[in-house]
Amino acid sequence: MEYRARFEDGMLRLLANNLPDLAQGELVTVIIERGRSLNSHRHQFAFVREAWQNLPEHLQSAPWAETPETMRKHALIATGFHHSYMLDCGANATAQRIKAQLVRAEARAEGYAIGQVRGPILTIWTPESQSMRSMGAKRFQESKTAILDWMAAQIGVPASDLRGAA
Repeated sequence: MEYRARFEDGMLRLLANNLPDLAQGELVTVIIERGRSLNSHRHQFAFVREAWQNLPEHLQSAPWAETPETMRKHALIATGFHHSYMLDCGANATAQRIKAQLVRAEARAEGYAIGQVRGPILTIWTPESQSMRSMGAKRFQESKTAILDWMAAQIGVPASDLRGAA
């Protein structure tokens, strides 16, 4: 379970409509994670745009390079910040047929999705959401660093150059 909370008047108050299912007096562990910086959030979107604008010609036609947003979401998947599931479709032809439908449905729901068929197995990946509500400061910084490194490699520059260009 994960909940947001606010510390006021010496008390930590959960910001939730539905309280966790806890027994009276039950001891729980609380991990304090501060909200992330809006400047860090803006910096990420600036370097994503910068990387997208500087993609080499041979990558500009890649499906993930259509917009800065699709590039960001693809980078999240490529760097491990994703959700995935596998389906055994029984046969390669069935997996191929189902792939397009599931990728389309997941892309509508998540904004971007990738599918891969290997024999009868279909794997679908969707990016983790980086919204302020979905991803805390530590996880956001980890994902931001990972996609910065990935994008710098795509455009052939050191990550420090891309970090500074934004």
